[in-house]
Amino acid sequence: MRVTVCCGTRLENEKKLAKTARTIGNALAKNHIELVYCGPLAGLMREIVKGVFEKEGAVTGIYPSGSFAEELPPIVTGSSTYTEFYTDTREEQTQQLLEMSDAYLVLPGGFGTLEELSSVCSFTTLGPLSGKPIGVLMTEGLNDGLKPLLKMVEASSFAWAERSETLFFLSDVESLIQRLAAMGSGKECLAG
Repeated sequence: MRVTVCCGTRLENEKKLAKTARTIGNALAKNHIELVYCGPLAGLMREIVKGVFEKEGAVTGIYPSGSFAEELPPIVTGSSTYTEFYTDTREEQTQQLLEMSDAYLVLPGGFGTLEELSSVCSFTTLGPLSGKPIGVLMTEGLNDGLKPLLKMVEASSFAWAERSETLFFLSDVESLIQRLAAMGSGKECLAG
């Protein structure tokens, strides 16, 4: 199973958030879930990748050609695996990211994270990508505003009602990863 993580690339003084990101990486690897990401290997994403590698998991990075070259490659340890894919454009990068993943996880971030969340919500509502789960981590109050906004869009005539079955919000990392794994693999989920 593969999970795309959307998150911020800045940490600033958020040491607690860095620890949460590392815990997410550990949980992904422990549950045999491959991390898929795009963008610079910095901030929260760097911590998630470190967490995956600590538990000898798998990571795939998707990059537009010429972007983030100074960020590559991460330090792979033990039996961890790292794969890179390059695309010609940002749009191709997003499309490949969406197609490769079975589920999506959203952590706190800036406008880039909001753009990724919007793309994931849009593309997973219709067509062959529909039905893929999206889990939003509620931590440190940083994603609190997303829940009412997304629920309002869902409740309006601007979104398909089916989206509410696959979009969920949890504050516990392990429960979030387990629910994504269950929903992404097609198993019925009892968590959350």
